[in-house]
Amino acid sequence: MPSLYAVTVPMFVRGLKNLDHLLAKAIDCGVDEASLVEARLIADMLPLTRQVQIACDTAKFAAIRVGQSAPLAMPDEEKTLSELRARITKTIGYLEAVDPAGFEGREDAEVILKLPGTELTFTGASYVTDFALPNFFFHLTVAYSLLRMKGVGIGKMDYLAGGSHPA
Repeated sequence: MPSLYAVTVPMFVRGLKNLDHLLAKAIDCGVDEASLVEARLIADMLPLTRQVQIACDTAKFAAIRVGQSAPLAMPDEEKTLSELRARITKTIGYLEAVDPAGFEGREDAEVILKLPGTELTFTGASYVTDFALPNFFFHLTVAYSLLRMKGVGIGKMDYLAGGSHPA
């Protein structure tokens, strides 16, 4: 079985690079930026800004909670696509500096996720497979969907390969 590091950090870095590519295309597309950053699929869902912030946080917190990496403060203050891209770049840099050894032997380590009004308890492995990876890809997919909905010219290969392969 691959290590927890191997199934998290490289996947997060790849997904964030693809998300950065999507936002770069959004900047260049001519669609009103304010309508993009505030876009929601439905009124009770979070806007694009929060989708990007949560994707970054999910990746970062997996490295902290499972990989025992040092915490990194990242306040949720981004209001533009360029600021969101800077957050992605900062998160990628953080993940690329993570020591894979911090993940070793953490499959059964207790991970407690504190949410408003509740706590969820996982093992390191179940946190990765049952929460971190699904949550990360949920927010990436919603961000992609919001950009598509607003008319940004992106497609499946932009999501999957960050534009590095022809569609």
